[in-house]
Amino acid sequence: MVIQRDEWSPLLQSLKDKVSSQGRRKLLFQMIGDIYDITILNFGNEGLARPQPWQDLTERYAREKKQGDRTPNLILTGALKSGFVHEVSGDSASITNMVEYADQHQFGAAYKNLPARPYYPVDESGLNLTPYAEGRQMEIVQEHFKAL
Repeated sequence: MVIQRDEWSPLLQSLKDKVSSQGRRKLLFQMIGDIYDITILNFGNEGLARPQPWQDLTERYAREKKQGDRTPNLILTGALKSGFVHEVSGDSASITNMVEYADQHQFGAAYKNLPARPYYPVDESGLNLTPYAEGRQMEIVQEHFKAL
Protein backbone atom coordinates (compact mmCIF):
# COMPACT_ATOMS: atom_id res chain seq x y z
CA MET A 1 0.00 0.00 0.00
CA VAL A 2 1.23 3.48 -0.83
CA ILE A 3 -0.02 6.63 0.87
CA GLN A 4 0.45 9.53 -1.49
CA ARG A 5 -0.03 13.27 -1.33
CA ASP A 6 0.27 14.73 -4.80
CA GLU A 7 -0.80 17.43 -7.21
CA TRP A 8 -4.03 15.56 -7.99
CA SER A 9 -5.40 15.72 -4.46
CA PRO A 10 -7.94 18.55 -4.09
CA LEU A 11 -5.97 20.18 -1.27
CA LEU A 12 -2.70 20.35 -3.17
CA GLN A 13 -4.40 21.29 -6.44
CA SER A 14 -5.90 24.34 -4.70
CA LEU A 15 -2.42 25.30 -3.45
CA LYS A 16 -0.60 24.79 -6.75
CA ASP A 17 -0.79 28.45 -7.84
CA LYS A 18 -0.07 29.75 -4.33
CA VAL A 19 3.14 27.85 -3.57
CA SER A 20 6.38 27.66 -5.56
CA SER A 21 7.69 24.21 -6.45
CA GLN A 22 10.35 24.56 -3.74
CA GLY A 23 7.63 25.55 -1.25
CA ARG A 24 5.47 22.61 -2.34
CA ARG A 25 8.38 20.23 -1.82
CA LYS A 26 8.90 21.55 1.71
CA LEU A 27 5.17 21.35 2.43
CA LEU A 28 4.90 17.83 1.02
CA PHE A 29 7.93 16.73 3.03
CA GLN A 30 6.24 17.98 6.21
CA MET A 31 2.93 16.38 5.30
CA ILE A 32 4.33 12.94 4.48
CA GLY A 33 6.56 13.13 7.56
CA ASP A 34 3.48 13.66 9.69
CA ILE A 35 1.73 10.69 8.06
CA TYR A 36 4.84 8.64 8.88
CA ASP A 37 4.78 9.80 12.52
CA ILE A 38 1.09 8.96 12.91
CA THR A 39 1.63 5.57 11.25
CA ILE A 40 4.48 4.71 13.63
CA LEU A 41 2.35 5.73 16.62
CA ASN A 42 -0.39 3.41 15.35
CA PHE A 43 1.90 0.48 16.19
CA GLY A 44 1.39 1.11 19.89
CA ASN A 45 -1.15 -0.74 22.00
CA GLU A 46 -3.81 1.93 21.47
CA GLY A 47 -2.83 3.55 18.19
CA LEU A 48 -3.29 7.25 17.55
CA ALA A 49 -5.34 7.30 14.37
CA ARG A 50 -6.31 3.79 13.38
CA PRO A 51 -9.30 3.50 11.10
CA GLN A 52 -10.54 0.59 13.23
CA PRO A 53 -9.51 -1.10 16.48
CA TRP A 54 -7.18 -4.05 16.24
CA GLN A 55 -8.61 -7.46 17.00
CA ASP A 56 -6.94 -9.03 20.03
CA LEU A 57 -4.98 -12.23 19.64
CA THR A 58 -7.04 -15.18 20.74
CA GLU A 59 -6.32 -16.48 24.19
CA ARG A 60 -5.55 -19.91 22.76
CA TYR A 61 -3.05 -18.58 20.18
CA ALA A 62 -1.36 -16.41 22.81
CA ARG A 63 -1.08 -19.36 25.19
CA GLU A 64 0.18 -21.85 22.58
CA LYS A 65 2.50 -19.62 20.56
CA LYS A 66 3.51 -16.73 22.80
CA GLN A 67 3.52 -17.91 26.41
CA GLY A 68 0.26 -16.02 27.00
CA ASP A 69 1.39 -12.65 25.61
CA ARG A 70 -1.47 -11.16 23.56
CA THR A 71 0.63 -8.41 21.96
CA PRO A 72 0.56 -8.74 18.15
CA ASN A 73 3.87 -9.68 16.56
CA LEU A 74 3.80 -6.61 14.33
CA ILE A 75 4.34 -4.56 17.52
CA LEU A 76 6.87 -6.90 19.11
CA THR A 77 9.32 -7.52 16.29
CA GLY A 78 9.77 -3.99 14.99
CA ALA A 79 10.29 -5.27 11.42
CA LEU A 80 7.32 -3.40 9.99
CA LYS A 81 8.30 -0.19 11.77
CA SER A 82 11.70 -0.27 10.10
CA GLY A 83 10.32 -1.09 6.64
CA PHE A 84 8.97 2.33 5.67
CA VAL A 85 10.39 4.37 2.82
CA HIS A 86 9.27 7.73 1.52
CA GLU A 87 9.83 9.79 -1.59
CA VAL A 88 9.30 13.53 -2.00
CA SER A 89 9.41 15.70 -5.11
CA GLY A 90 8.03 19.11 -5.99
CA ASP A 91 4.70 17.56 -6.96
CA SER A 92 4.20 14.49 -4.79
CA ALA A 93 5.17 12.65 -1.64
CA SER A 94 4.59 9.01 -0.80
CA ILE A 95 5.19 6.54 1.97
CA THR A 96 5.08 2.77 1.69
CA ASN A 97 6.28 -0.24 3.63
CA MET A 98 8.73 -2.53 1.83
CA VAL A 99 8.30 -5.54 4.15
CA GLU A 100 6.75 -8.31 2.06
CA TYR A 101 3.97 -9.09 4.55
CA ALA A 102 3.08 -5.46 5.37
CA ASP A 103 -0.15 -5.52 3.34
CA GLN A 104 -1.23 -8.74 5.05
CA HIS A 105 -1.23 -6.91 8.37
CA GLN A 106 -2.86 -3.78 6.94
CA PHE A 107 -5.70 -5.65 5.20
CA GLY A 108 -5.67 -9.08 6.85
CA ALA A 109 -4.97 -12.46 5.25
CA ALA A 110 -7.85 -14.93 5.50
CA TYR A 111 -5.70 -17.85 4.34
CA LYS A 112 -3.46 -17.28 7.39
CA ASN A 113 -6.36 -16.52 9.73
CA LEU A 114 -4.73 -13.11 10.19
CA PRO A 115 -7.16 -10.27 10.92
CA ALA A 116 -6.58 -6.80 9.53
CA ARG A 117 -4.59 -4.62 11.90
CA PRO A 118 -4.36 -1.39 9.91
CA TYR A 119 -1.54 0.92 10.87
CA TYR A 120 -1.81 3.54 8.11
CA PRO A 121 -4.21 6.34 9.10
CA VAL A 122 -6.53 5.71 6.15
CA ASP A 123 -9.97 4.20 5.65
CA GLU A 124 -10.57 0.81 4.01
CA SER A 125 -10.55 2.35 0.52
CA GLY A 126 -7.05 3.69 1.10
CA LEU A 127 -8.15 7.05 -0.28
CA ASN A 128 -9.26 8.99 2.78
CA LEU A 129 -7.24 9.84 5.85
CA THR A 130 -8.71 9.29 9.29
CA PRO A 131 -10.21 12.47 10.76
CA TYR A 132 -7.23 12.90 13.10
CA ALA A 133 -4.69 12.56 10.28
CA GLU A 134 -6.67 14.86 7.97
CA GLY A 135 -6.85 17.47 10.74
CA ARG A 136 -3.08 17.27 11.22
CA GLN A 137 -2.54 17.72 7.48
CA MET A 138 -4.66 20.88 7.50
CA GLU A 139 -2.70 22.22 10.49
CA ILE A 140 0.55 21.72 8.56
CA VAL A 141 -0.82 23.62 5.58
CA GLN A 142 -2.04 26.47 7.80
CA GLU A 143 1.31 26.69 9.58
CA HIS A 144 3.12 26.69 6.24
CA PHE A 145 1.21 29.77 5.11
CA LYS A 146 1.67 31.56 8.43
CA ALA A 147 5.43 31.19 7.98
CA LEU A 148 5.40 32.85 4.55
